[in-house]
Amino acid sequence: MKRCKIFNSDLPDCVLSYIFSKLSLKDLVKTSTLSKHWLHEWKLLKTDLNFDLHNMFGYYTFQELRQDLPHFESEFATRLDQFMLHYQGAVISSVRVNFPLGDQHSDVIGRLISQGIAKGAKRIELLLSHRIEDIGIFMNIYKQEFSFTLLSNADSLMYLHLQECRIVTPTDFSGLKNLRTLVLHLVDVKYDMLQDLFSNSNIHLVDFTLNKCTFFYDLKIISTTLSHLNIVNCMVYTHEDINIIAPNLLSFEYTANSARRGHPLNIKAHMLSQFSYRGTEISTSVGFSGLKNVTTIVLYKLGECLQTRVLPLLFKECIQLKEVTIQKCRSIREVKITNPKLRHLKIIDCGIELPPYKITIEALNLSSFEYSGQRWIFHVTAPSLLKVFWNAAVSAKNRYSLGPIPTLQHIQKLAMITSHSQIKKLKTVFGQFQNLRGLELFIDEAHDPNMGYFSILDILMVSQCLQKLSLTVRNSPVVGLKSEYAGFFPSDLKYVELHGCVCTINAIEFARQLLRNANLLKKITFGSLDKFYIGAGRWTTGSNSYWFERNFIHERLKDEVKGQCELVIL
Repeated sequence: MKRCKIFNSDLPDCVLSYIFSKLSLKDLVKTSTLSKHWLHEWKLLKTDLNFDLHNMFGYYTFQELRQDLPHFESEFATRLDQFMLHYQGAVISSVRVNFPLGDQHSDVIGRLISQGIAKGAKRIELLLSHRIEDIGIFMNIYKQEFSFTLLSNADSLMYLHLQECRIVTPTDFSGLKNLRTLVLHLVDVKYDMLQDLFSNSNIHLVDFTLNKCTFFYDLKIISTTLSHLNIVNCMVYTHEDINIIAPNLLSFEYTANSARRGHPLNIKAHMLSQFSYRGTEISTSVGFSGLKNVTTIVLYKLGECLQTRVLPLLFKECIQLKEVTIQKCRSIREVKITNPKLRHLKIIDCGIELPPYKITIEALNLSSFEYSGQRWIFHVTAPSLLKVFWNAAVSAKNRYSLGPIPTLQHIQKLAMITSHSQIKKLKTVFGQFQNLRGLELFIDEAHDPNMGYFSILDILMVSQCLQKLSLTVRNSPVVGLKSEYAGFFPSDLKYVELHGCVCTINAIEFARQLLRNANLLKKITFGSLDKFYIGAGRWTTGSNSYWFERNFIHERLKDEVKGQCELVIL
């Protein structure tokens, strides 16, 4: 950098500020040695201030920090104070402190916050937890007091995140008129704290989060401006109710502490459209009566049997439901889902290993369905269903592994996690599909010498309307039998994607057959990444664990690519 002549000339402030935002504080100070011109630049243009372990002690090991945390705590506070003493910037956009600082350093934090507020900070994060989970540190540090008096003139502040603080809210406090997001983490919520906060006519919170907070009394959240509410992992000690009166609330996420039952919830929010509940049991006080206008609901890890109380109440009370996700819940015996407005349904990783029971779905407007789980007998009535995700591999050894797929002959897009042993079944099934346009197959299984790429070619032969195929093979470069339809390919196939084990002779030969016989083929894409969708918005981590050589693919297929077709190697 010292040899770059451009640093002796003027760079736009926006460029310098961007460069500084990518440097740790210790490296930022070193930029003053680059040239006389840069001697004071960092003091003027660094607007996002981040004080954490990496920035302050980047050259120390985690083990050294464990051995003498009190020393590092004192040194951290000193360096922070010295940095702010020399900071000359006219504007501070954000302030973030992520280090376990005790109450003895409250004066340092006070000066930092005051300077940040004076210079227009829009975002403040004080993450002062005594537990640094990533490095296994736990120290009993007396929580630092944080008084909202520090924010009396914080007209610019829009985002505030406080962790492991003792919060003091003066009764006459009237600041934070532009605060939109408040996150409280590991905070003891006092009886009148939230009441004073929400009753202040100058505060117009839109997003509010309580994460692992403690309260020993009924909690009241009354707000006319709140749109998004999250209450996560807050313990139930006796019978503390959570009362919510928020006429403009749009989304509410509740996660019960895993060791206890959830809080009784009393919800009055007629605009609420998205509700997520994670816990072993839904309190009987919920009853879904406060969720009449909810359109999207997520139920996660419920331990109680869904068919006895939850699902009947859900579909009876929530008459506007359009999207339902049931994930990792205990759901056994007979389950019936009937709703004329339901459009999207996801049942992911539910149930236990028991004899197969029946799931009945009657949803005339259902357009997408995702399933991954144990053995079930499905009866699906959904004439508008177009898109399906199905994980057949989890139950590959039973006769119900394909579920309702053979009966859904009107669907247009199908994504499946399957196995080589099921390919033969799929060939028979797909011969009945007249509307299937897109097919995604993910095969993650030990090598089977009887099945492979050419068995998949057989599927293409009977899928006359298929336009796009995405095939991902993981774990082993499959081989396989020749296709029964060699040289005969009357399909509409236009786009093919091959991922995972693609640098094998068998994969190349499979692609060659497509290039020779799929007359409408426009693009064939190769990539080694075997990332694949697994339901409920989740994807596999993906890997490039197989040998992958672009030239190998290109040299063997370049002469086969003709006309309008394009060969893409990622």
